[in-house]
Amino acid sequence: MVPESPYCACATPPGIGGIAVIRMSGRYADEVADRVFRIVRSVNPGVRSIREMAGYTMAYGHVVDPESGSVIDECVLAVFRAPHSYTGEDLIEISCHGGSAVRQEILRVLIQNGARAAEPGEFTKNAFLAGKIDLSQAESVMDVISAESSLALRSAETQLLGALKTEIHKLSDELYVVFGRLEMIVEFPEHEETPENIGDAAENLSDAARQLRELAQTYTQGRILKEKMNVVLCGVPNSGKSSLLNRLAGYDRAIVTPVAGTTRDTLEVDTSIEGIPVRLIDTAGLRETMDAVEKIGVSRAYEAIREADLLLWLISPEEQSAGGDVSFFAEVAKSFENGKIGILVSKSDLIRKNTAEEYLREIMLDIKKSGLSAKIRFSRAFSSETQEGIDEIGAQVRSLYDELGQGADRELLLTNGRHYDRVSRAAGYVDEAAELLRANQPTEIACSLIRSAMDELGEITGDRVNESLVEEIFSRFCIGK
Repeated sequence: MVPESPYCACATPPGIGGIAVIRMSGRYADEVADRVFRIVRSVNPGVRSIREMAGYTMAYGHVVDPESGSVIDECVLAVFRAPHSYTGEDLIEISCHGGSAVRQEILRVLIQNGARAAEPGEFTKNAFLAGKIDLSQAESVMDVISAESSLALRSAETQLLGALKTEIHKLSDELYVVFGRLEMIVEFPEHEETPENIGDAAENLSDAARQLRELAQTYTQGRILKEKMNVVLCGVPNSGKSSLLNRLAGYDRAIVTPVAGTTRDTLEVDTSIEGIPVRLIDTAGLRETMDAVEKIGVSRAYEAIREADLLLWLISPEEQSAGGDVSFFAEVAKSFENGKIGILVSKSDLIRKNTAEEYLREIMLDIKKSGLSAKIRFSRAFSSETQEGIDEIGAQVRSLYDELGQGADRELLLTNGRHYDRVSRAAGYVDEAAELLRANQPTEIACSLIRSAMDELGEITGDRVNESLVEEIFSRFCIGK
């Protein structure tokens, strides 16, 4: 192994595909590549080695095992030269056929000829250390990879392009200006310490704290894009929960039979509804039972209800009386603190439209009498068979997400709990500094609080960050990224 060995990994996921990409980066990457790659054709006909290739050029050739001389695969090799590469170092990418054996053999010969296996997130970590991206952009790389909806992807791409970095730097600069003015007051109180100067500084700090709080509030939406909205389907047995889950998921995930109690445990499906990443949770029918297994399922249903962002209570006019359903619903609703509930009359295709609407009105009247109307977000009849009303349910999911943004249409959302924590702490420090200035407390204390706020913001971008935090963040990355 050569000193300062380059590191390598497969950048594409496991499994069989048309192609796979093997990455290798670091000093001497081209020397290791020359030991295992034989150029057949390149952009410049006279070039016969990787070391001679210019950045952003490619060559077609064969990866061989130097020990046996056998060809492992025909590949295309791309070269990216430092500092104009993802990592800021020399970077080699080998595009080979997408079989598991091919990838393993190429990695084997690279490691046997001077490279080493990359650590999790090592490519992106070195991009951060080289100043190619800041820490918030580095973290957004994994968000782009793991995005499961169009809105989640758009939010991750916005951060990857540096929107959060730009916002944090702007706020930090505003705080630094106030900090500088206050430091002048500390140094030259006889010239600078006037009520007007102190008042202006306090006002500027209050404005900065407001901007920080507004940014922190975007986490209510951002958390859903990262962690998904929990939509729980519940009701008494045979109310149509599993059929609705299958319809919203877009495929038959849950077993559906006419037998009450078919679902005996919670069943989760991750999907996207109206661009919102959603975790649909089907639950066991709620009823009194002596069956030991069904009791466990009912208990887990109540656990899922407590964690719901949106609770969909299904009632089937075919199987149940409205009074019985509402009685069971009241018990659940009283303990559901979130208060975002949709009442759904299922199987509307089995009864006349007027009958379904009258049935729904009867249910809502009973709920009103029980004093629980304030917890009802919407109500409607639907059919999983004909899809009538399904779009309206999806629209309610999107509406709930939009309301969490309090009507603000922001491209930049905090999706990372670490970022939210740092922004919230910074807002608290800045608010406290403003209050101290208004109370004519020592200016030095306000300066210390502002510095603490800037340190918190610096941990988001990596401007002020310790090595252990960097290691912790990148250890969560996949190998090859």
